Amino acid sequence: MSISDILDQKSKAGENVLTEFESKKLLKEIGIPIPAQKLTKTKEETIGAAEEMGFPVVMKLMAEDIVHKSDTGAVKLNLKDKNDVEAAYDELMSIPSESEKQISVQEMAKEPITELIIGMTTDPQFGPALMFGIGGILVELLEDVSFRIAPITEYDAKEMIREIKGFPLLDGFRGKPKADLNAIVDILMKISEFVIENENIYEMDLNPVFIYDDGIMCVDARIILKKQQEE
Repeated sequence: MSISDILDQKSKAGENVLTEFESKKLLKEIGIPIPAQKLTKTKEETIGAAEEMGFPVVMKLMAEDIVHKSDTGAVKLNLKDKNDVEAAYDELMSIPSESEKQISVQEMAKEPITELIIGMTTDPQFGPALMFGIGGILVELLEDVSFRIAPITEYDAKEMIREIKGFPLLDGFRGKPKADLNAIVDILMKISEFVIENENIYEMDLNPVFIYDDGIMCVDARIILKKQQEE
């Protein structure tokens, strides 16, 4: 089944917000690096997935009515062994939710140079617009982002990166390694191509995206389809 078929299927079913797990699975399909992830339901499955993946791991509660997972305690980081996983499972499953609960067991990504946000929103007049900036918990505070209307060129992507005030963080700030700018350009180009080819995408939010000196990793993501906005 093609990506467009999957998105059409979601829209027709009235499911217009892709879960983090689904969003990242889709991103992997278009060549964007994500941490290894596996969806589980029982404690035994969760422990098995963590042991298979190798410690440390991250565990996140997947439920349709929990969007901002960090705010509700639905993310458990740096779980180092089976006991950590068992305790995290009990805590996550005790979080109130009206939806079906599942656990996403994920590889614990290594510490980045900095965290980025890469997004897309639909402008009523101009269509899909890409966004790039410093991400993580600072994104709303700093509001340090750049925008371009899709489709973008490689030149546009490089400009977006250098326009933000936080660019020095990517350029060896205070002795840190220089970020892999080519990896950022690549992900921006892939998102641009993806949203042009799939017109039913309304919004994308990749945050945080971990940038390294030798690559990039999308740690969290959310994709919203247009139908939800039109109803």
